[in-house]
Amino acid sequence: MKALVVYDSQFGNTEQIARAVADGLGAETAVLHAGQFTAAALAGVGLLVVGSPTQRFHATPPVDILLQGRDLHGLRAAAFDTRLDVTEVDSRMLRVAVKVAGDNAWAATRIANQLAKDGATLIAPPEGFVVLDTEGPLREGELERAKAWGKALRAASPPIIDSKEALRANPSVISQEV
Repeated sequence: MKALVVYDSQFGNTEQIARAVADGLGAETAVLHAGQFTAAALAGVGLLVVGSPTQRFHATPPVDILLQGRDLHGLRAAAFDTRLDVTEVDSRMLRVAVKVAGDNAWAATRIANQLAKDGATLIAPPEGFVVLDTEGPLREGELERAKAWGKALRAASPPIIDSKEALRANPSVISQEV
């Protein structure tokens, strides 16, 4: 199965996570910056993974733009973000805002909702990876966790085999109409 990981990154942290997820997904996985995304990039893709830093409770504009009005029917998908650990933030106001917003405080939730709205089948809950400060770095162990999440996505998304491909792979299979 061909997979595509599309991301935006302000300080390089989300890009590192995207590449680790792609490593976990294995061969036949492309990584593409959201600003370079075109509809042609989806050709032959069975799994689309989209990630963004969380900024003001949203994904970045390049990620929002690439998701607007896409027909993603038939695609499996997953979403991730990079975020601060709200329990470690020294702003009472931000902690309250996150508590009030709930899951909608994170870019991954909004990305996942848009992927589903556009017709994709979500294969995993939205995932968040922690940065220690606005510009990073990533919390220790997050790259390993991202790679493991990529492996889990691969396991949750069996290959899509088209009937002609299946016949070429196993010519003894005969299709019958009943």
